[in-house]
Amino acid sequence: MRFVRTLFSCSAAAFVLTAASLFVQAPAAQAQDLIRCAYPYWFGFAPTPVAMGMGYFEEEGLEVETVFDNDRANVLPGLEIGDIDCTMRTIGEHMSRPLAADSNLVVIGVIDVSVGADGVVGAPDINEVTDLVGKVFAGEINHPGTIMTAHALKQAGYDFNKDVEVRLIATDDASAVFEDSEVAAVATWEPMLSEIVANTSRKGSKILLSSADFNGLITDVVIVNKTDYEANREKYAKFMRGIYRAVDLYNSDPEKFLEVAAPTYDVTPDQMKADLGGVYYTSYEDALEFFGVGQDPKLKDVIDGLNAINVDLDLMDQALDYEVMVDPTLTEGLFDGKTR
Repeated sequence: MRFVRTLFSCSAAAFVLTAASLFVQAPAAQAQDLIRCAYPYWFGFAPTPVAMGMGYFEEEGLEVETVFDNDRANVLPGLEIGDIDCTMRTIGEHMSRPLAADSNLVVIGVIDVSVGADGVVGAPDINEVTDLVGKVFAGEINHPGTIMTAHALKQAGYDFNKDVEVRLIATDDASAVFEDSEVAAVATWEPMLSEIVANTSRKGSKILLSSADFNGLITDVVIVNKTDYEANREKYAKFMRGIYRAVDLYNSDPEKFLEVAAPTYDVTPDQMKADLGGVYYTSYEDALEFFGVGQDPKLKDVIDGLNAINVDLDLMDQALDYEVMVDPTLTEGLFDGKTR
């Protein structure tokens, strides 16, 4: 679900040294609360710049600075030591190595779920996931489409690593790679997902798997520096309230949301609207469900499933418990006595 996620990528050292000049600042707040957040260029994270543009953070007395950076190798070291305060990423990517039980990171929020923006294109003779057994699958190892394929094969009794020939590629090359007749399926995201089906010379190709078929498996979360969060919980409560208010705006007035969001990504509102077709922004009510306020946490089920997949794909040394990675307590009563 990452139509472009590479802007402002830089070395870890350069990121720390130049962050101040790269961050996009919200209007100055009267209070001194500040959150610096680095995250990929992805429309799913648009509630953050919308909350900035609408003044939701400013109303809370919170200043937010943001920068696009897709490279975990850049972002995680800065987040661990507190040079930045937050990032956003799919929970499956977040769980992968080098995350460990003693990492100074914690998930405190959800922001969007892929409901069709990620997927796998299958060749004309590939009609179900088990048809991939013994054939070539092309994709990045931690791509959502790869994760979905491994999950579906596991449910069908197959081992992704043993029963499929995996060809590692850069997702940006998916269209060209799929033209190779040896490739039975390729993992990609929108708009490339639909474009490959429409334009490939391999007529009869189709979307084999879509994130619409997986209940929350590809969920984007808000990840923060644990030390700063534990010392300044209310600062992060302000941040999450702003994000969920921006989601409310999308649900009540999507045209206004797109008007505010699009300039941040240097696209038109119409372009952004088209690419958001496979994205579901999670409201505060959704967050209550994901974090299990008054019920079993949906996010725990997602993490449990991803633990098995990521270990099988050698993306993790061992499974990590939900309780180790997540603090659901910020969500309960988040808007009590506050503006929504």
